[in-house]
Amino acid sequence: DALAAVADHGPAALGLLATLAVLLGLRGGVNGGPLALEAADVAHVMLAPLDRRRALARPAVQRLRAVLFAGAGAGAVAGQLAGRRLPGSILAWLGSGALYGAAVALWWLAAALLAHTLRVPRWLATLVGVTLVAWQVGAVARGIPGPATSLGDLAFWGWRQHAADLTGLVLAAALVAVGMMMLRRISLEALARRSSLVAQLRFAVTMQDLRTVILLRRQLNQERTRRTPWWRLRHTTRRSPLQTVWRRGWHGLLRFPTGRLLRMAALAAALGYAEAAVVKGTTTAVLVAALAAFVLGLEVMEPLSQEVDQADLADGLPVDRGELMARHLVAPTVALVPFAVVAGAVTVLTLGSDALVPVAILALPLVVAGTAGSVVSVVRDAPDPASTNSQEVFLPPEMAGFTTTLRTIWPLVVSLLGVSAVLLPRAAWRAGDSVDAAAIRAAVGALLFIALVRYWVKVRDHVRRRIRAFMNEGREYTAAQRSSRSETS
Repeated sequence: DALAAVADHGPAALGLLATLAVLLGLRGGVNGGPLALEAADVAHVMLAPLDRRRALARPAVQRLRAVLFAGAGAGAVAGQLAGRRLPGSILAWLGSGALYGAAVALWWLAAALLAHTLRVPRWLATLVGVTLVAWQVGAVARGIPGPATSLGDLAFWGWRQHAADLTGLVLAAALVAVGMMMLRRISLEALARRSSLVAQLRFAVTMQDLRTVILLRRQLNQERTRRTPWWRLRHTTRRSPLQTVWRRGWHGLLRFPTGRLLRMAALAAALGYAEAAVVKGTTTAVLVAALAAFVLGLEVMEPLSQEVDQADLADGLPVDRGELMARHLVAPTVALVPFAVVAGAVTVLTLGSDALVPVAILALPLVVAGTAGSVVSVVRDAPDPASTNSQEVFLPPEMAGFTTTLRTIWPLVVSLLGVSAVLLPRAAWRAGDSVDAAAIRAAVGALLFIALVRYWVKVRDHVRRRIRAFMNEGREYTAAQRSSRSETS
């Protein structure tokens, strides 16, 4: 029974979100979070002869209010959506969702405050957070008691109520209060560093510079590439152009830090779970899958991103830029293989062993196709040799707004198209047809989609030049016609 499955496994799954929030809070706290002041406040107010806890009380309360509003709002939206399918009134589900969202937000804030004020070492914060997440994953997969299962049960108060579920909420509020009392232990150096980076991050978000946002987020997390690669490539003296680009890509990929690899594995797991939810009937979960695949692609396409960052060096090479960027897609595609295995394993664990063959057929093509949106986003930021600033300045405001909106959502739409291949096996399963055959057809479609995106990367500059040349010829012809008419008159 579907309702029985939701009642049995829903609290553990929602508890997993709470443990992930604790992990993120612990990591953010050791990196200087959760407060971010203006640089002037850090330089003057924090160094003034005032009680530091009193000076930080207002921004801390503002942060508390903001996270509570965000958590409760997101929980309320999810609750009213759940209330349309599950027993109970929509109003009751809205309230229970808001209560659960507020509890998760409090746990994130408490973890961040305590990790910062207690000066928890980075390795210990990561160990505690990963242990809690792994424990809760076991609760989801095997049904064992989890550390946050009762907190997840709080979201089901629109259906049933247990007084013990309030324990997690009360404990989170108490820990936040303890963190507020320890604001004197906030590090000024961490505040100054975080304030500068947050100001740059806000400006980059305003300018819609996604690459800068990613780099600043890595600086906020104090994420550095490894000095030595995970393993060294064998040295060769004779290389083809493709081998040279291949080695350059792997030189960067093999220096990914452990934290980034774990984050990518978590994104792959989220992608696999979302695809399983789509197969079970939650079609809207395809949006979550598209977002997870897009972010995973932004991480793994680092060699291509670095090539775009140094476009002036690429222009000096005796290779067409489109061809060079297309070659940079090979190494990241191969690097996606273990993450496709992670996504497929999560999908099989969620759906059961009957899904093993279709998942084995479709996992890698679907993951690679889902990351195609990140390829579009990265290549789009490359300097356009055919553009001129004067043509962009004189765009009407309506057209400029439409262009900006399309530019923002188009990469996500591409990722959405890539992960939508799972809908074909689901339709075959519902119709009683062969799921394996449908998975093969979906895999072929995903491979064709990947080839199309690669071809677009290769010919993008040529097409834009031809379009711009055609438009310029039209303008010149129109100007010549007007000039001849004026001379005749």
